Amino acid sequence: MISKNKRVISITTNLARYGGAQKVLVDVHNGLKKLYDCKITGIQKFTELHPKYSVEEVEYLKFRPSVLRNNIVLVHARNLIPIMVFLDRILFLNAQIIYVSHNVYTTYRHLTFFPKNIVSISNSVTSNLLNYFKIRGKKIKLIYNGIEDMFDTLSVSRGYKEGGIIKILYVARVNNVKRQVRIVESLKGKLDSNIQIHFAGEGKDLDKLREICDGSLNFFVLGFVENMNRLVADYDYLMLYSSQEGLPLALLEGIMCMRPILVNDVGGNLEIGVPGKNGVELNENWNTLHEQLNNLNSITHLKYKEMAEASRQLFLEKFSYGNMIEKYSELIESLI
Repeated sequence: MISKNKRVISITTNLARYGGAQKVLVDVHNGLKKLYDCKITGIQKFTELHPKYSVEEVEYLKFRPSVLRNNIVLVHARNLIPIMVFLDRILFLNAQIIYVSHNVYTTYRHLTFFPKNIVSISNSVTSNLLNYFKIRGKKIKLIYNGIEDMFDTLSVSRGYKEGGIIKILYVARVNNVKRQVRIVESLKGKLDSNIQIHFAGEGKDLDKLREICDGSLNFFVLGFVENMNRLVADYDYLMLYSSQEGLPLALLEGIMCMRPILVNDVGGNLEIGVPGKNGVELNENWNTLHEQLNNLNSITHLKYKEMAEASRQLFLEKFSYGNMIEKYSELIESLI
C-alpha cells in the first residue's frame, strides 16, 4: 500500500469532452481509488467535466503545480508530458510521473519528452515508442485497457444466420480520422443487399454522413447512443477502419459480447481482432474493401461460432477490468 502522504494523481487535457483516453483515465482512477488515495486534476472547473464520467466533486482538484508535489502522477495526454516534466524539475516537486501512451504517433518526435516510466496500452504503441521515438533507458510496461465485464447482464440473443441480414456496427467519433464518410463513398452501390453497416457516434462529419446515407439500404446513422453494451449485443460484427487508433474501447465491448471484429492494421486493432481467430483483417485498399465485406457471406454458422467464442476468450485473458487495475497497482507499488 502506498504511503499515506502520497497520492495517485491522474491528469489529461480535456475532461469536458467524452473520449476514449479520458474514459480510460476515469476507469483506472475508479479502480485504484479502492487501493490508494486518488484524485483527478485538470484545467477545467469541476462543473465543466462531462457528466458521463460521474466524477464526484471531492475527487477533483483544479490543477496547480503543487498538486504534483511528492505524488505519483498518471499523465494520459502526450502534449502534457513536457509541461509536467518541466514543472517537476524546475520546481523540485519530487513527483513520480508515469506517461500513459494511448496512441501511435508520427509527429513531434523531437519535441516530445518522456519521463522514466511509461505505460503502453498495446504492442503497436510499444513499437511506436521504440522505433519512432527511439525510447532508450525508459521503463515501458504494457498494460492493456480493460473494461467491466457486463456479459452476464446483457441480452445476446441475436444469432448469426447464414444467408440472413449481416449487421455490422461501426462505433466511433464521426470525423475524417475514423473515415465514416469515405467508407460510405467507397462502398455505396457495391455491397451485397444483405450487408448493413450502422454508424454510432457524434462528430463534425455527422451531418455529412447522414446526408450520404439517406435512403440507403446498406448504411444507417444512429448518432449518439447511450447504452453501448446493449447496442453491441444486437449486431453480428464490430468494425473500425480508421487512419489512426490506440486500443479502441468499442472493440473491447465487442469481444466482451462475443462478437467477431472487422478491422484494418492500425494501432492495436489486430490485438483485439486477431486475424484467423476472432478477427477479419481489412486490407488498406479502397478498391477491394467491398469485396472483403461481401466475403462475410461465405462465413458459415460454425465458423462464426468459433470466432465469437474466441472473442470472448481473448477478452477474459487480456482485456478484463480487474487485470488492468492489478497491473497499474503493481507498477505503482514498484515505484514506492
